[in-house]
Amino acid sequence: MQKKLIKGINMPNLKTLAIALCLTGLNIGLSAQDVKSENGLPNRMMPRNGNGMMPMGGMMPHGGGMMPFGGALNQFGVEFAKEMPQDEDVVVKSKSDTLYNYYVENVKFGKPAKIVFSDNNAEVTNLPKGVKIEADGAYLTITSGMDAPLAIELQGKTENGALKFNISAPLKLLFNNVTVKSQRGDAILSLGKNHVYAVLAEGSVNELSDCRNPEMPPMMGFPPMGPDRKIPNRESMPDFKPGEMPMPFMDRDREENPEDYHIQYGIRMKKPMMKKKLKIDGTFVCTGPLTVSGKGTLQIQSNNKVGLKSKASLMLRPGNEITVKALSGKGVNAKNELYMYGGILNVDCSFSADKALTSGRNMYIRGGHTVVKAGGGESSEGVESKFLMQIDGGVVEVAAQDDAINAQGDLIINGGEVKAYSMVNDAIDANCNIVINGGDIFACGNGMPEGGLDCAEEEGYRLFINGGTVIAIGGRHSMPDKQSRQPSIQWRLDNLEAGKEYGIEGISSYKSDRTYQMGGATLLFSSPELQAGKPYTLTIDGTEAERIESLSAPLGTASNARRPMFR
Repeated sequence: MQKKLIKGINMPNLKTLAIALCLTGLNIGLSAQDVKSENGLPNRMMPRNGNGMMPMGGMMPHGGGMMPFGGALNQFGVEFAKEMPQDEDVVVKSKSDTLYNYYVENVKFGKPAKIVFSDNNAEVTNLPKGVKIEADGAYLTITSGMDAPLAIELQGKTENGALKFNISAPLKLLFNNVTVKSQRGDAILSLGKNHVYAVLAEGSVNELSDCRNPEMPPMMGFPPMGPDRKIPNRESMPDFKPGEMPMPFMDRDREENPEDYHIQYGIRMKKPMMKKKLKIDGTFVCTGPLTVSGKGTLQIQSNNKVGLKSKASLMLRPGNEITVKALSGKGVNAKNELYMYGGILNVDCSFSADKALTSGRNMYIRGGHTVVKAGGGESSEGVESKFLMQIDGGVVEVAAQDDAINAQGDLIINGGEVKAYSMVNDAIDANCNIVINGGDIFACGNGMPEGGLDCAEEEGYRLFINGGTVIAIGGRHSMPDKQSRQPSIQWRLDNLEAGKEYGIEGISSYKSDRTYQMGGATLLFSSPELQAGKPYTLTIDGTEAERIESLSAPLGTASNARRPMFR
């Protein structure tokens, strides 16, 4: 069959062509603003220097430092998921299964109560006897010591309200086009060890937002730009005598405390009066297990510690769409296990210096489409588990300033599509073993000493590649262990230039969006089509650059260290 060339990969059959589409340098999602390449595919590139290239292994030319992500993560090609994956939602029916209680279908609820928000008020109806409610406008505290499961439907809109639950029995919250924006702390807080089931009504759009802690410093920004910008009325601006230092908004009749002021828009301005510190756990927080299901949308704006959190375990089921945007703190966190079983999960921590999607124990990704942006600081990691991370299916796309994907235990990939991009560290990192048994994996890390795939080799752990299609780019990678069941080729380059196509003739090719110069770069290819004992030609822009006379499993290596690659 005639090979088809696309940006990123050149593979000889339709199956691998589909793989290629998901391994094109994190070109994720299409929009009207995408620049089309000559082959019709989006041609998003990394930020370039004056020569049109990404400087030195991912480093930006700002005094030799690293470029902070901030709001610029979209430059790395990661776009929020929009199309709902067609994952099968299988309900566990066996009571002996450890996940039995995570399915709302296995709990018998009575007729639901209803809470309808309207501005600064809330109307509550059909609340069972024995359930107490305290109301302060639209701020509701619901308490019950009853054993009977409680169901509540939420509707309406308030920008000055919240829900707090002290309930010992299972709680079902049916989100049916509800907006809750708190000015006093959490939007929804459930206390107790009871399981909370958040069900998003089909077609509904629901929004939650906590308030910004008044003890936090004021938000900084740039003056408004564009034709609609508001210019202060000149008559409202103070006049100053010639040579006088402008100190607007000051009372010159008293001694000023410098700590009472901050600089905004280049002007020394009075800080807002600080209120009593609020105790804020996050936006939607449950101290017990939390399951999110249904076929609706949940949008969370997090201003403090975390957007969506279970202090036990968290399960996300197929069919729903969750978007979490965090200005500070984590995006999504489970203290114990996190189960991503389907649906859409978009987590944006572009302005937060914290980690985006984390679990305190194991993380299991079985399906769905997960997109994570983490770039507010040097410790901004994308997806992290404190123990095992296992990816069995779905699509996982991560762009982060620190490690894109990190498991502090073993990392096992059995299937799915994984695309990981790190600005200054490793793309895929494990503190124990990395085991790849299947799937399509693209890992792009920073230059030396970082890389695409990194396991804790110094502590005796190993990288095993037993299947799947793997392309990794970075300064270095862990060496595939000799017990790996699928061959790999690791190609060391003095220079790897953006825009050039690097490949294995007849197998695959990759067109880099990133230039690595200082310390060079390493390309790692692994494919089911590689065979031990066969010779392979490594090419640059279709021209032979290196030759492996006989690929010995599990790894063949090539290096151009003895001669210049580019003339």
